[in-house]
Amino acid sequence: MRIPYRRLMEVLRFLLLFVTCTLLSYGIIALLSAKLLPESPYEQPHGNAVKVIKLLNSPQSQDLESYWSRLQLFYVTGE
Repeated sequence: MRIPYRRLMEVLRFLLLFVTCTLLSYGIIALLSAKLLPESPYEQPHGNAVKVIKLLNSPQSQDLESYWSRLQLFYVTGE
């Protein structure tokens, strides 16, 4: 069984076009993600930061019942 020369050239041209388009789209996505995403998202924030929660080991510890009720409220409302 022989593969015709034209058919082989069509397959090679298709593969070359496919690889070229794949690399081009990857480059565009990489460029956009570099421009849009922050450089280091887990860096310490600048300016005045406010602590949102109080820990149990802190001097003004809250009772476990309030944590349980807040957890239930979170599961019910999602907030």
